[in-house]
Amino acid sequence: MSVSVRYWRGAWVVDVSARVDGKRKRSITTFGAGAKAKAAAQAYAAEISQPKKFARFWAQQSATFRDLWDKYAAHELVGPSPGPATIADYKAMARLYLLPQLGGRLLFEIDAQIIMDLKAKLLTEAGAKSERGSGKPLSPRTVAKILILLGTLFRYGKRIGLVTDNPAADVKKPKASKRAVYILDPEEIKRLRAALTVTWEKILLELAITTGLRSGEIRGLVWESIDLEGKRLFVEHQATRRRADDVTKTEGSLRTVPLPAYLIPEFKVWKLACPLTDRGLVFPGEPDPETGVRGPIEADVLLRNILRRALRRAGLPPLRFHDMRHLAGTLMSEAGVPPKRAQEILGHADVRTTLAIYTHTMRRKHDDSADKMAELAGLTLVGNNQETSAPVIPEEAELSACLDGSPGRIRTADQRINRTEGSEPIELVRKNSEG
Repeated sequence: MSVSVRYWRGAWVVDVSARVDGKRKRSITTFGAGAKAKAAAQAYAAEISQPKKFARFWAQQSATFRDLWDKYAAHELVGPSPGPATIADYKAMARLYLLPQLGGRLLFEIDAQIIMDLKAKLLTEAGAKSERGSGKPLSPRTVAKILILLGTLFRYGKRIGLVTDNPAADVKKPKASKRAVYILDPEEIKRLRAALTVTWEKILLELAITTGLRSGEIRGLVWESIDLEGKRLFVEHQATRRRADDVTKTEGSLRTVPLPAYLIPEFKVWKLACPLTDRGLVFPGEPDPETGVRGPIEADVLLRNILRRALRRAGLPPLRFHDMRHLAGTLMSEAGVPPKRAQEILGHADVRTTLAIYTHTMRRKHDDSADKMAELAGLTLVGNNQETSAPVIPEEAELSACLDGSPGRIRTADQRINRTEGSEPIELVRKNSEG
């Protein structure tokens, strides 16, 4: 085995050659120009020259991205952390985007430029948001998730000695433009309710608005989880793309949620009319054409056939079903529910998520905090019941005085107008003298 450090084509390189399995192999690794690059090349050459590093070095030279993914999936995607939903998302991103583009590439060939090219391609060319394909480029948020997974893969590769660096760390992730959250006001909620003509659809949407349950939690809700006498329900599972009875999003999602009293009679009536299912689903979907078995209502049906249709009838803008969850958080804030209690009801893993909704709500309200502070400090007439040192002239009185011909107060910074001769401004004196 021969390892040498030399300056070649404007950069410091480590040139390695050896006979492996009866064949002569050679590898050149570039480190760039400058003293730091030279020192890094020398350190790298010293490291791989050790006998113990020799076999691993050549394994790195022949390993492909698919090899890295296979090892990562076998070692890391086995649960319980990450959860089933995250594991499914990671596998989908690898299958749809990473393996088709990078699967056959040697790991040592993948650098920041290759990843930036992949990023640009995903943002500009037609992607495949579903198995059938969407025909549209991916959103910045989705591309950012793919780059995060890519960085995770290379960090894992460093831990097991399959790669020496993480090229994804040098690639800037695209930032998604913040989507303005549209919060329905009471009048709009009234119009939305009026547009719902099917009883169970009305119950479903009102449940979402008053409890903030996630789409999957509503779809997977069973009658055993509803305590009508105690006016509460228990979130114990959810319906997902993979399973009709899946685990909740996080441990914090396991919770007890209070029900509004007015919904109890409606639930009792619907329970008698609800189609029977094996699991006792509260909102079952249509029966399967082949088996006749009813599963949870489909997410697309929930969004398009129920929510979007009702919004269209009510003359309201199209919203996501998740916006009903934001609406619930807003109503909790306006009702004075403490943030910690709202976090428990909504099932947020971090109270900062709840506070973000509360902050949005506070911006909608008239902020009279400055007036209240001034009142407590005794700086207002209401606060200390004392007269101020100078009389306060209401703006209406000041305006009427100006209209009556009195000079009032001069509201300008123009000194040519502010300077006076006697009692009148200079400009007025000049006009009077000309007249």
